Amino acid sequence: MLVCGLGAMGQACLQRLLQFGVPLRCLDLRPPSWRDPDLEQRLLGSLTLGDMRLPRVLRQANAHHCRAVLLLSSDSTANFEAALQVRLLNPTAEIVVRSARHQASLGALLEQRLPGIAVIDPILLCADAITSALRPGGGSASLEVDGTTYQLTEAPWRHPRLEKPIRLPPASAGALPMLLTPRSLHRSATAMRGQGPDWHKPWRGLRWLQGRTVALWRSLSPPQQLSALVLVLLTGLGVQIFARFQGWTQGMFVTLALLKGEYVDPVNVLLSGRPPSDPISGWLVLLTLAYSLVGTLITSAIVAVILERLLRERLGQRRRRLHRGDQHPVLLVGGDALAREVGRRLKRQGHPVVRVEVAAGDGQEEGAVAYQSLDEAITALASLEVAAIGVLSTDLLQNLREALALQQQWPAARLAVLAHAFGAAEQLGQLLGGMGVISAVDLVADAVVATAFGERVEGVLRLRGLNLLIVRYRIRPGDTLSGLTIARLENGYGITAVSLTRAQQPDPILLPAPDLVLVQGDQLVVLASSASLRSVELGAINPPRCRLRLRFPTGQALDRRFEVQQILARWLGCPPGEVLGLLDGADHLLPALDDDIADLLRQELRRQGVPCGLEQEPGSAAEAPEAAQDDCSPGPR
Repeated sequence: MLVCGLGAMGQACLQRLLQFGVPLRCLDLRPPSWRDPDLEQRLLGSLTLGDMRLPRVLRQANAHHCRAVLLLSSDSTANFEAALQVRLLNPTAEIVVRSARHQASLGALLEQRLPGIAVIDPILLCADAITSALRPGGGSASLEVDGTTYQLTEAPWRHPRLEKPIRLPPASAGALPMLLTPRSLHRSATAMRGQGPDWHKPWRGLRWLQGRTVALWRSLSPPQQLSALVLVLLTGLGVQIFARFQGWTQGMFVTLALLKGEYVDPVNVLLSGRPPSDPISGWLVLLTLAYSLVGTLITSAIVAVILERLLRERLGQRRRRLHRGDQHPVLLVGGDALAREVGRRLKRQGHPVVRVEVAAGDGQEEGAVAYQSLDEAITALASLEVAAIGVLSTDLLQNLREALALQQQWPAARLAVLAHAFGAAEQLGQLLGGMGVISAVDLVADAVVATAFGERVEGVLRLRGLNLLIVRYRIRPGDTLSGLTIARLENGYGITAVSLTRAQQPDPILLPAPDLVLVQGDQLVVLASSASLRSVELGAINPPRCRLRLRFPTGQALDRRFEVQQILARWLGCPPGEVLGLLDGADHLLPALDDDIADLLRQELRRQGVPCGLEQEPGSAAEAPEAAQDDCSPGPR
């Protein structure tokens, strides 16, 4: 593999690639400033100096024979130019390009037109992790895969079919499991389609309208909600009162005309045909005058709102004030494009966001609350309870100083500090009292290395101090994952299967069952740490460690005996004749199985009246990966 650009990110990727045992080459424009002397000693002989955009320099660095080329300089334009040169020299290499946010469209076009090129945007990857670290209070994080939103909550595991515990290393495991739950189940939608092609469309429109109405009502401040209720009340009363003269249609016309601010024409309509001495004319004039005054105020307010919007568009100022409903905002200090991306994600989850950015310009999105100084933001938020604080500039010492000062102002707020290239971010966070310190370089390096081996990293989650990558696997011919069950994959490599898409099925399978077998053409989205991905690449799969002890009762009916024989053969992955010896009435210890498979087998056997119990096999997780694959990998059903 060839790594071009040996800054902090390039060296972090090299340190991770050394653990895979692949030959490495390095390329940089000038001699790098090595952060690790041991890394310098190991790679000094494989370093090439020169411009990575030149074909002769790339040939000198052996780019035309590399399995993967990582273009990681801070100049994204140079990275894209070098990517085109590498593709001309090496049509089969995996190319990873570090990109800037403003070149996202170019990166997407290159990925579509040139297979084998993956564009990594560090801002997007960091935004996912920071959003997870800033989720307010005990609120749950979320992720989106294939159009479905999944909720992450810390709770006891109660519904195996509707939720799945995320597999974490023992050092990150807590008292309660972290559960992954889809908000909408595609299985239900698929089952309903058989009732008719368009039966659900009107109801879907009504649900959408109801949701938008509720969201609009909740977005209004209490004075605005009161004004809306008064307007509806005045409209109803006006129609009832003025309909007594010439019918409800004229009553509706007069009421709306008065509330629009008109006076003479609607009053003439009501008084037409009545003598001037009519006693009802006096109070009618007063009532219509009151309605007309209210209508004038409403019309003025609408004109003021329109002018304000036009001035905002004209002057480029799109700020809004905090409302009383924004009682638990999230404060983001610095970060520019990264803060805007984090803010958009938090607002989609329903959290109000306040940003502090020195230069307020065209990059602000509509509806953002932004201040140009931290003191101004602190003054505006003094009476509110801030739920979380993110300090996201590139200066670590400045971030720590501002974070500690803000922690004194809001002690209960969650803290997330960006450390651009600090090697011991997690230890620094524990030293400072448990605040979340996120190393952008380490986080992006994990994603880059995973992408270099042909996988696609779609995001990063940060849970309990651990970076979990959202990775999409495509099962190709000859893939080592082909033929494995979901349970073997999860237990063997310590990853969590989120979604499985079959080649013949339009909708993905959410939280796939443990007994599903991966086949060629499948697409599997998983949550995995960098260590788990390394195990997948190296084939270092842990063997099953759960064994089932059973005793088949003698004297059972023939049909019950046949059913138990079929169950054992199906779950053990062997012909039915090979399990006849397990039904002789003696104690038998079954071959080692994965925890999920063993639990399902135990449930089926107990329903058949066969007593059985689970036993953990100590020390089997430390055996060689080859023994694990030969011994207990359950075959396809």
